[in-house]
Amino acid sequence: MNIIEFSNISKKFGNLKANDNISFAVRKNSVHCIVGENGAGKSTLMKILFGSYRQDSGIMKVNGSDVSFNSPLDAIANGIGMLHQHFMLIEDFTVMENVILGSEKTLNIKIDFEESERVLKEYIKKYNLDLNLNKKISELSISEQQKVEILKLLYRNSEIIIFDEPTAVLSPIEVLEFFKIIFQFKVEGKTIILITHKLNEVREISDYVSVLRRGKLVYETEKDILDLKVLSREIVGNVEIQDENTGFDYEGEPEVIAGLNNINLSVNKISVLNNLDLKLKKGEVYGICGVEGNGQNEVINILFGLEKNFTGKLNIFTDKISLVPDDRLKKGMIKEFSVGENLIIKKKECHYISNKCLKKTAEETISKYDVRMPDINAPMESLSGGNQQKVIIAREIELGNDLLIFSHPTRGVDIAASAFIHSTILQQKKKGKSILLVSSDLDEILKLSDRLGVISKGRIVAEFDRNQYNLQNEVEKTILLESIGKLMIGITGEQKN
Repeated sequence: MNIIEFSNISKKFGNLKANDNISFAVRKNSVHCIVGENGAGKSTLMKILFGSYRQDSGIMKVNGSDVSFNSPLDAIANGIGMLHQHFMLIEDFTVMENVILGSEKTLNIKIDFEESERVLKEYIKKYNLDLNLNKKISELSISEQQKVEILKLLYRNSEIIIFDEPTAVLSPIEVLEFFKIIFQFKVEGKTIILITHKLNEVREISDYVSVLRRGKLVYETEKDILDLKVLSREIVGNVEIQDENTGFDYEGEPEVIAGLNNINLSVNKISVLNNLDLKLKKGEVYGICGVEGNGQNEVINILFGLEKNFTGKLNIFTDKISLVPDDRLKKGMIKEFSVGENLIIKKKECHYISNKCLKKTAEETISKYDVRMPDINAPMESLSGGNQQKVIIAREIELGNDLLIFSHPTRGVDIAASAFIHSTILQQKKKGKSILLVSSDLDEILKLSDRLGVISKGRIVAEFDRNQYNLQNEVEKTILLESIGKLMIGITGEQKN
């Protein structure tokens, strides 16, 4: 039985056709994955389903009836919930305040906080969400914030649940926990629509798959006949993606450009970094992998000069440092500004009022970094996540700095854009730049890093070099990945070199 049917759905933004006569169905009590490049129209289609946008043409059915939602409230009333790629949470509110906002249970004329708390605690226990209802959102890690969003969906009794890039912010272990929740939802009869770029996840969790490319539905398949090679080809079209040689590109011992020795840091009397040691060298990529919230952000902040209240020794032999932050929306851009304006924010030789410089910079970057956008003057918020990320990466690289810090550079980015970003990082390494790569994507870390450090509880508990993890034997590779995974969650068997 089909629970959702899209018939010839189209949606334009200016001259850009985000959805172009899309037609397909979602079966009840299934996991339906929607995949495609950034800008393919996936999120737009789901925002139409959730009532955030109205289609320009076409018909949408839910449970066999024609629907046309005027707002997300209409969708919620029809049992539809959506976990957005960028969380919709108020940082100064508690977990409980965020969850019940707009759906408060009342007793006479007052909000019945006791009943809401009882219901929420039942959900937290049932789905193993491990949340403190009295904590503020600003005190939570990204993965905990995602659990708050899931709790909101449960509280609103959503039967059709849309997840937009839910695992982009999760470590491999957290992904497994998230999948358990998905499987439990399915057992309970819920229908899940999952937008993702990670094909291994599609293989793991999907019942059905729809591929969008440049606003059109180009391919459909189901789990029993799923072929990842075919799926990958359909996503990117005729673009050929190649892995590049990521070996060392220098002779002899590389020069150290930054060193952290015996670094300790406490935040609100809680120890965050503990005797942390780290060396970054010219012409190599140093990858840090670990469960989010184990000190990665604090290491970045120390190197970038945003954190001063630490003890230990910090040696940095350059003042030319670039940072691609972990949250492009909050930390990496001014969303209302145009691409050109965002690009020249840090350019000393190019002032805001120079329209000539603005246009020239934007045009060169759009061409060089393959940024796809509806109009050169379009605001950053109108671009897809992958194209926003390309603009931010372009800005930081074009500054010509010696140390480049990439924090989750391909989070929420499609296959082709990820390959482009990886290639860009490797090109900078070949130019002799020192690169610090922080990522929860272990495959990304292993692919790009010359050395990797596993961080747990605020210190590097083990280091590996490429010779140790560039393995061809699948059994040895599996053993290594299991070892790194254990180290990430604090099961130590020290291997620090």
